[in-house]
Amino acid sequence: MKDLPAGLPPANSRKWHSRRWWDELGYIRVRSLSNPAWNRDVNWLTHVVVREQASAPADEKGHYDTILGALRRYPRTASGVHAPDVSWDEVLASIDELSLHHQARHLEQIKAATTDLGEDL
Repeated sequence: MKDLPAGLPPANSRKWHSRRWWDELGYIRVRSLSNPAWNRDVNWLTHVVVREQASAPADEKGHYDTILGALRRYPRTASGVHAPDVSWDEVLASIDELSLHHQARHLEQIKAATTDLGEDL
């Protein structure tokens, strides 16, 4: 099972309690998808991704397309090999990329807000 990339809070971090509102897929990833005992319900996850994609900003559409591509070919890898565990890691990696994008945007918003506050003083 693929580990979370550096830069994202660990699964047991309290940060996910508030983060789940602006990174729902990341929250699902750390709370459910990373659990080896979780039933890989690809249909349910595809529904969640499609629902999120519908309201996502334009700069995130490519991330969602990558996630959906990995889900649609599961249990086959990008190279076409039947390997459920490797294919699942590809699904997780694509969700991680979106979460890293969310993280970068969130940090930019915090920096902008902090800068704006400094100018108002």
